[in-house]
Amino acid sequence: MEFIVGLHSLVRWLVVIMAVVSVVRYALVMAGKAQPSGMDRGLTSGYTGLLDVNVLLGLIIIVGLSISAGQVLMVWIEHMTTNIIGVVVAHFFAQRAKKIEDPKLKARTNLLGVVISMLIIVVGVMLVGGWS
Repeated sequence: MEFIVGLHSLVRWLVVIMAVVSVVRYALVMAGKAQPSGMDRGLTSGYTGLLDVNVLLGLIIIVGLSISAGQVLMVWIEHMTTNIIGVVVAHFFAQRAKKIEDPKLKARTNLLGVVISMLIIVVGVMLVGGWS
């Protein structure tokens, strides 16, 4: 179980890195300082993909801890629910952005998806003690 917890923690930091890179990239495209490219879709796919992997790892951890502890703590459920909402938000904005032709509007939609989902995820992480 410790290995999966460590992997969950590692993927969390990969999500943060991907979010920062995405925010910078989408802001540059919106400002006209960078040309839109296939990298934009790749960033969105990478971000949502890492979120999906971390949700799966988190679910494995919750099931494993619940079995070994013989109980389910409410904080685990709150953490899981909040973060799943953040992942759904990220996927919602990613799907909307796919349908947009205007590069600046697409970048804005992707930017909003990353920022809003990360704000929700930060709340979810704070529920279990923060980023330490």
